[in-house]
Amino acid sequence: MIPRIFFFDIDNTLLDHRTLTIPASALEAIAGLKRSGHTVVVATGRSYGHARPFVEQVEPDYLITQNGARILHGEREVLSVPLHLPSLVSLFDWIAAQGIPFGSNLGDIGYISAADPCVVVPMDSVDMPYQTEDPAYLRQPTHQAWLFFDEARDAELFPAIRARYPEFELVRWHHTGVDIMPRSVNKWTACQWVLKETGFTAAQAVAFGDGLNDLQMLQGVGLGIAMDNGHPELKAVADRIAPALHLDGIAVMLEQLTRSPTPHPTTGD
Repeated sequence: MIPRIFFFDIDNTLLDHRTLTIPASALEAIAGLKRSGHTVVVATGRSYGHARPFVEQVEPDYLITQNGARILHGEREVLSVPLHLPSLVSLFDWIAAQGIPFGSNLGDIGYISAADPCVVVPMDSVDMPYQTEDPAYLRQPTHQAWLFFDEARDAELFPAIRARYPEFELVRWHHTGVDIMPRSVNKWTACQWVLKETGFTAAQAVAFGDGLNDLQMLQGVGLGIAMDNGHPELKAVADRIAPALHLDGIAVMLEQLTRSPTPHPTTGD
């Protein structure tokens, strides 16, 4: 198989939330990629501190964190695109006036404005610790922030927020959780940076994901693979569908790619 570069999301792509572990079959398959001379990159919405236990198991060549706003090579930061603080404070003030909680990713822990169920449930779903006492985003660069409201309000709030704050982009990651990201920054923009650094083309890139924050990445690479347990909108644009994570989907699909280096778009069993 000609050397390629592989991008892997973490949550519900590599990491099984039911067991909070990466299946051994996936780790073995990824180790096999590296032994064969391929480049492995983890591309996650998590911060480095939040992703570290799983990153250490995969040992990627590059790590894309916080949906592309920060990239590490080893433990060295090589790209940083923080949110514009005055605009973020203004957004938080505006959203709080409507009774909507918010938060920010501080690295190893999150700050949340209120421990309401619509906040706690999504935070717990990704095992993210949080506190309500110290709004440390006011004192340090922030690469990712959150809003917490039901997806039934998307049609109302998304256009209003984008009109008021065009410097930000919004991506829903839970039915009550929304990421705030810098405009024009996403996993695919970060993948493009890594491609330039490593000398690969988009056509030589393969990406695995499950969520809406993987959308641009799967559309941009030569072969975009959605997990069968993934979001329907992502599966609709993917080139191939891997079996669900708990059915050893990563290992099964990598085995198929090893046997057929230039596969045609199809659906995994």
